[in-house]
Amino acid sequence: EITIGMLMDRIGQEDCINGYVLDGFPRTIPQAEALTEALDKIGEKLDYAIDVEVPDDNIINRMSGRRACVACGGTYHIKFNPTKKEGICDGELILRDDDKPETVKQRLTVYHDQTQPLIDYYTKEGILKEVDGTLDLQAVFAEIVKILEK
Repeated sequence: EITIGMLMDRIGQEDCINGYVLDGFPRTIPQAEALTEALDKIGEKLDYAIDVEVPDDNIINRMSGRRACVACGGTYHIKFNPTKKEGICDGELILRDDDKPETVKQRLTVYHDQTQPLIDYYTKEGILKEVDGTLDLQAVFAEIVKILEK
């Protein structure tokens, strides 16, 4: 697990002078508060918190379509990245337990329980920006770049 001290050491390095992106951190209110406090101490603050919004049904469909090859470990998707021969790679393709719809739903419940308070926190801070995560990858990237260029 990332500690605030480790994070502050990392963002203090030369390659972060012009900025940095934290992906998936903070995940909880205590982490967000600790990060805000640590940045305050060095006279810095976060510019933006970006919420890439994707409806739960989309996430469930994306994940439940993933397949893993038991032989090579390759990852495929039955719609977006199928194998050349249907269902065949170097070995059997399986739906991993953590990609099963019931598991994904449980993970989403935990995610929302932790994320909604963060969304509220960064909304109050005035830095939350939302991006439509249902767009294709290049469009999502372009939207994030637009935000970061401001």
